[in-house]
Amino acid sequence: MKFDTDIFHSKIGIAIAVCVVTILVIYLTPLKHLNLIDPNPVDIDPAEFAQEFEKNPDKFLFIDVREKSVYDRAHAKGAISQPIGSLYDLRHTLPKTDKEIVIICTSGRLAGVAYGFLQNWGHLNLLRIEGGMQKWALEGLPLEGSDILAPLPEYD
Repeated sequence: MKFDTDIFHSKIGIAIAVCVVTILVIYLTPLKHLNLIDPNPVDIDPAEFAQEFEKNPDKFLFIDVREKSVYDRAHAKGAISQPIGSLYDLRHTLPKTDKEIVIICTSGRLAGVAYGFLQNWGHLNLLRIEGGMQKWALEGLPLEGSDILAPLPEYD
């Protein structure tokens, strides 16, 4: 009977060692940055979001990832400027719980890049404004800025 127990313990030891080595290989090498599944941004309709944001603004962190000069000309009411380049510095201070991070840009492309970046750093509380500022403005949603009547750029 002792022989069977020794074999069982050795197999358990081998299984634990394999798990530890696998974890070390993944977390101590570039494999931890390998995305086996493409980030799939979750889009929200601008009008739907604007309505939710108006009811409960404290539930959201609404960020515009375009350059500050573009943001200053025209932006969605309530959005704060956080150019995409600043997200690297903010990645550890942005909330991962308690608030939804809602990202907007001109067309949705730049917001998609920001979404993927933040998702890679563990933020799962993300939404992207479908169609960006272009759709926001087309739907007649509130704008702020120094030149809200100027046409929006075609791309981010």
